[in-house]
Amino acid sequence: MEEVDRILIHSLRTCGTEVPEEVQSLRQFNTELIVEAVVRCLRVINPSAGSNLSHILPPGMSARFRIGTSLAQACQDLGYTGEVGYQTFLYSSEPDIRALLIFLAEKLPRHSHEDAHQPAGKSVVLQREIATKIKQQLSLPWLPPSCRTAAAKRSQSLCRLHRFHAQPLSLAGDSSSKSIPPERREYWVKYLPVVSTQLPHAYSLAASLLERNTSDLSAVQEWEAEWKSQGLASRLSPEEYRSRKRQRLQKRIQDQLCRCSQQLAENHVPGPSTQDLVDMLKAFTVEGAADQNKGSRFTHAQKFTHQQDPQVLTEQMQRAAESLPKKDTQDAQEELTSLQQQIEHMEQDILALSENTKLLHLTISQVEEEADKLQQHCDEKEKVVKVKKRAVELLPDAENNLAKLQAMVDSSTQRMANLAGQWESHRVRLADEHRELRKLQQEKEVESSRWMKDVKDLYDKIRASADEARRKEELYKQLVRRMCMEM
Repeated sequence: MEEVDRILIHSLRTCGTEVPEEVQSLRQFNTELIVEAVVRCLRVINPSAGSNLSHILPPGMSARFRIGTSLAQACQDLGYTGEVGYQTFLYSSEPDIRALLIFLAEKLPRHSHEDAHQPAGKSVVLQREIATKIKQQLSLPWLPPSCRTAAAKRSQSLCRLHRFHAQPLSLAGDSSSKSIPPERREYWVKYLPVVSTQLPHAYSLAASLLERNTSDLSAVQEWEAEWKSQGLASRLSPEEYRSRKRQRLQKRIQDQLCRCSQQLAENHVPGPSTQDLVDMLKAFTVEGAADQNKGSRFTHAQKFTHQQDPQVLTEQMQRAAESLPKKDTQDAQEELTSLQQQIEHMEQDILALSENTKLLHLTISQVEEEADKLQQHCDEKEKVVKVKKRAVELLPDAENNLAKLQAMVDSSTQRMANLAGQWESHRVRLADEHRELRKLQQEKEVESSRWMKDVKDLYDKIRASADEARRKEELYKQLVRRMCMEM
């Protein structure tokens, strides 16, 4: 098992898992390291499924349960047939974790020296062609302008250089997502032009692609940094956190629009601009209310506290635009602050009640286990009471009952002696068979070790021969190039 653990740890390090150097066995893995290893493997095997999983274990128990459940579901989707659940990661055992990591290691993509003879996809072939072309261009020596041939002038001339001018590109998204309307998906499939035809100049294609890729990467990095700093502490899922953030932004914009509408009404601004602001607020409120209907249980709890009816809110804004406000702005602001504080207190109470509910569920399970233990103890006591009751019933006729018991004891002793003799005869034969089988097993282990050593030596020789052939091929190319230059 130690050799297997070393191989697994090496595979995990190649996937990006930060395994300390002092860790040499799966027995030394803690919960945080197990979760990180599984998430890193899932990201390499299936990037679309592993990108939504965090490799950092949050401090809250509810968030840990959610991450454990998500990891178990992801492993089952990959085809893992073993028993897996959140307890596999939070309360792990060495055999279960070893079996799961062996399964994930087998699912990892092969290295380049192992799949060199395997059929490659279009993307792999394209990457190899690009790498070959770049190597060829880098291997060419630089020549001064006066010594360049016609081909060198075309490839090394300054006329092929262009300014870095990036333009926006329209790219298709994930068509498998259920939230995308079918009209947009149809536009992506049938009418969206390819990237090379979206730009007026062909030389700006590389700059535009680099700019778009950098923008996407920076957005992903900013989201990961925000999730690690604020999202994990909120104990919400990524979808719930985005929904809460969107609702807070909409609420802030809505409050700002309301404040601007009241200021326009106080300053007697003409009606068209005020009416446009009211219409914008009405449309924004209806859109925000439709989005809030998709929120989590926290957002559903919030909408009963600080969400007003869109129609009522619009009527209030129209009345404020038609006439002077009857209430002082400072009092309204103080009332709004008080309501927001009440909302925050209620959210804290909801979170506290949720935690208390989870603690009560755990307490109920512990009480049920204690009740089962007490029931087993009672059953054992009942058996002892039945035996003692039968013994008390035998006391009136003690002499005859003692004689019967003595006869039964003698017969049992005789039967035990017969069984011991039979077992001794069988034991000798089984012990001989056990020794023979153990000897055969040891011989097979020695033979397999020898075969493994031979295979390893052969593999090292093959690798050394490949390196030597590659080195000689490079030397041959350099000699040919030098001869061409001399000619």
